[in-house]
Amino acid sequence: MVNLRLKQNKLLVESILKQWPSELDGHLSYCVGLSGGIDSVVLLHLLSEARKSQQFKLSAIHVNHGISPHADEWTDFCSNLCQQWDIPLRISRLKVIKQAGVGLENSARKLRYVEYQQTNSPVMVLAHHQDDQIETVFSQLMRGSDIHNIAAMRDLSNRGNQFYWRPLLSYTKAQLIDYAMRHELSHIEDESNHDNSYLRNFLRNNIIPQLLTYDTNLPQKIAQSLASIQASVSLNDDVAEDDLAFAMNNQQIEVAKIINLSSLRQKSLLSYFIRQHNLPLPSSRQLKEFIRQAITAGQDRHPRLKLNDDYILIRKKDKIILASI
Repeated sequence: MVNLRLKQNKLLVESILKQWPSELDGHLSYCVGLSGGIDSVVLLHLLSEARKSQQFKLSAIHVNHGISPHADEWTDFCSNLCQQWDIPLRISRLKVIKQAGVGLENSARKLRYVEYQQTNSPVMVLAHHQDDQIETVFSQLMRGSDIHNIAAMRDLSNRGNQFYWRPLLSYTKAQLIDYAMRHELSHIEDESNHDNSYLRNFLRNNIIPQLLTYDTNLPQKIAQSLASIQASVSLNDDVAEDDLAFAMNNQQIEVAKIINLSSLRQKSLLSYFIRQHNLPLPSSRQLKEFIRQAITAGQDRHPRLKLNDDYILIRKKDKIILASI
């Protein structure tokens, strides 16, 4: 039994090592987002094992959102776990305030990523798995989201100067639970996971299990569709990047250079420009109307599009610029 467990452990660690992205070659410092839940505990354990054969520095960050009455207990758990495994831990304490039209979960997520950026670690490693991916696709579809959000998470993505690596995206929750049980890994349970007033929990606890009883191959089929969607999104972004480079002059978009583009490419260009600044995308209707005004309004008019509380897009004379409010 012991030999079998050691073999299973070795195989999973070797799987992580084999899929190590080439883009991360040369990066010797990795930081795990540690919530204390079973997913992130398994991820931390896997990387702790992996560093025995691949030389890199491993650390973790725990973000205490202060939402749950058990939040401090979770922080203590993560602190004790990292001490036990000899992994440096950074603890960030936040006060999450729900923003209008954003939702508590999304507000917490945005603040969490801000904290990740403060680690100065070149590579953040996150514990999202295959079940999370499926939930993301359905939740974004139900919100009527942009195609980039529907395309869900990538194994490797980049925000500014930081990589975000999700090595568990091809693993199911059941596989992670099995791994944790075999290695007797303790973890915390977030009581909010049973609150079906949250869309993601409703999908996880009610809808997706029913779909799986209808078709057990659903995860594989969604993965195939996602691969196609992500390829299309990447191609679309390549075109938008080229269009933006053509239209850009001194960090400003020349209106005359986008007039002859199709409406779809105009929207794609501006969406790409907004995303490059890590700002939220407006609705398709709002973006379309801003483009119409930017192209047709007289020189004395200055159409604007609010992106958030800090930034707007505004046309001044013959240029579209990003300006602070």
